[in-house]
This record gives sequence, structure tokens and C-alpha cells, in this order.
Amino acid sequence: MSAVSMYKQCKRNVGRNVRIKAKNGNTYTGKIVKVTGKKVYLKVTSVRSGNKVHTSFFPFLLPLVLFDLLAVTLLI
Repeated sequence: MSAVSMYKQCKRNVGRNVRIKAKNGNTYTGKIVKVTGKKVYLKVTSVRSGNKVHTSFFPFLLPLVLFDLLAVTLLI
């Protein structure tokens, strides 16, 4: 998926809960807060790295680079 199509998909889903998989294998779950030309700002609720899952009671904003994303999945 190209960066342009990923940008459009993220822009359409601002404010929705999503699961994002990065090229490095990490999976991020949270709400898209903002999308700029090269970054997606995600209010993170959990991060899965390999077999470990990190869940935070205090969600934080995590800027993700569009070029490093593989997939964005909507969570309903």
C-alpha cells in the first residue's frame, strides 16, 4: 500500500479506534487523533511487540510515520 493511499485511509478514520501494524512487526491499538503529511498521531491504549503486550492506564500520543505502516484495521 502506498503512502498516499495510507494517508487517505488514516484521514478518513480520524477519531476512530484502530489497530495499526508497522513494518517492524509492532501492533498499536488506539484512536487516531491527527494525521499530517508524513505522520499519524495515535492515542495509544496498547502496544504489542512480538509476544509481549503493553497496556497503559494513561493513554499517550504516539506519532507513527506513514511509510512504516503496513495496515490499518478498524475496531468497532
